[in-house]
Amino acid sequence: MTSRPRSFLYEAPIFYLLLFVVQRGLFPGNFAFHETNPNPCWLGILLFGLRYGLAAGVLSGLASAVFYVVGFRLGGESFRFEDLDFYIQPGLFVVVGAAVGAAADHFLHLLADRGSKIADLEERNQGLAKQIQAQQKALRAVEQQVVSQMSSMVTLYHGARELGCLERAALFTGIMDFFTQALGATKTSLHFPVEQRWVQRDQRGWKDGDPFPRELNFTQGLIGQAGAENRVVSLRDWALMESDEASEEKWKHLDSIMAGPLLDPTGRVAAVFSVQSMPFLRFNSASVNLLTLLLDWGNAALAKSVQHEELKARSILDEEYGVYNESYFRIRSKQEFARSKRYALPFSMLLVSVGDLSRFPVERQVVFLRVLSRMLNGCVREIDVVAKTSFVEAPFAVLLMTATPEQAGVLRARLLESYRRLGLGVELRVGVGTYQAKMEKSEELVAQAQADIG
Repeated sequence: MTSRPRSFLYEAPIFYLLLFVVQRGLFPGNFAFHETNPNPCWLGILLFGLRYGLAAGVLSGLASAVFYVVGFRLGGESFRFEDLDFYIQPGLFVVVGAAVGAAADHFLHLLADRGSKIADLEERNQGLAKQIQAQQKALRAVEQQVVSQMSSMVTLYHGARELGCLERAALFTGIMDFFTQALGATKTSLHFPVEQRWVQRDQRGWKDGDPFPRELNFTQGLIGQAGAENRVVSLRDWALMESDEASEEKWKHLDSIMAGPLLDPTGRVAAVFSVQSMPFLRFNSASVNLLTLLLDWGNAALAKSVQHEELKARSILDEEYGVYNESYFRIRSKQEFARSKRYALPFSMLLVSVGDLSRFPVERQVVFLRVLSRMLNGCVREIDVVAKTSFVEAPFAVLLMTATPEQAGVLRARLLESYRRLGLGVELRVGVGTYQAKMEKSEELVAQAQADIG
C-alpha cells in the first residue's frame, strides 16, 4: 500500500488555530462552540481523518479535544472539569477521529488491493491477447486450407450434378464446364467426329477473333491422335511421335497441349475433349492423370445418357404413372444384381406398400397412385429407378444404384417423411432389401424387401 502524505501535520494546527481565532473573535461567549450543533470540530475530524487516515484522525481528534477543553478554561468555566460528563465530548472527538482514520486506511488498503488485482488482470489480459493473436493467425491458416478443400468439394459436387444429367446435349455442356474448372484451364474445346473430320461443337475461353480452326482433319494434331488411339495424349506424346514432316511443320499442326476421347458404351469415340491453354505451373503429369480420371467419369456419365436414350426409345415407361414399367423393373433389377455380384458393388431396393385402397373408387385409387409415384420420383436421386411392380401389396419399387444399407435407410426415412406431409390418410410402408454376397438371385433381394415390409 502506498504511504499517504504528511501535510496534515501543519494543516491541522492551522485549521484549529483559525477555528480558535474565529471563536474568540466572533463568538466569545460560545466557548469551544459548545452551543453550536454540530460542533465545527467535527469538520476537521472528518476532513483530516478521511483524507490522511488513522494518524491524522487521531491527531485531529486530540486537537479537537484540546480545543474544547482550552475553550472552557479560557472562558472561565474551569469548574466544569470536576464533572466527569464534561469529558464525554472531547473523548468522542478522539474516538471518532481514530475510527474515521482507521476506516479510511482500511478503504485505501482495499483500493490498493483492487488496484494490484486489476494490474495483474491487465497483465494476464495482455498475455491472452497475444495468445489470441497467435491463435487467430493459426486459424486463418487453417481457414485457408479449409476454403481450398471446400472449393475442391464444391467443384466435385457441381461436377457430380452436371455429369448426372441424362440428356446428352446437356451432359456435354456439363462436361465442358466441369472439366475446364477442375483442370484450371483457360481455353478448352470439344470436337465431334463428322464425316472423317473433327468439328468443334463447344468451347470455353475462346473469343471470336482467336485463330483456332473449327474443323480438323481426322488424323490432324493432338485431337486426331487422341481420337485415333483412344487415349489421353499430351505435348510429350506429340514430341515423341514419329513424323515424315519437318520439325517446324510438325509443330505448326499442334492444336492442343493435351486431349482425350469420350467413349460411348460400345467403345467408339463420341467426342474429343482438348485443352489449348492453362497456367504453366498447372500443366504437369498430375493434370494429365486428372484428365484421364475425368474422362473415365465422363464415359460413365455418357453410358448412362445413352442407356437413358435407349430406354426412352423402347417405351419402357408406365404411361399411367410416369415411372418405369414392370418388365423394366424385372430386367433392370437382375442386371444391377448381376453387376453388384460381379464387381462387389452395393445395391439396394425399396418396395413401397400402401394400405387397403379397395374402399376407394377406382378413379380415386388411380389418382392416389399417381400422386405417390410423383412423390417417389421427386425424392430419389437421378441415378435411381422408380418402377411399377406386379406385387399387389407393393405397387412401386425403387432401385438404388450403388446404395449401401445406410443410404437406403436414409432414403426410406425421407420417403416416409415426404408422404407424411402430404396427409393422404392411407398407411404407407417401405421395405428395404440390400445386396449381400451370399445371395445368388435377384429374387432373394426382392424377398428381403418384402419381408422388411412386415
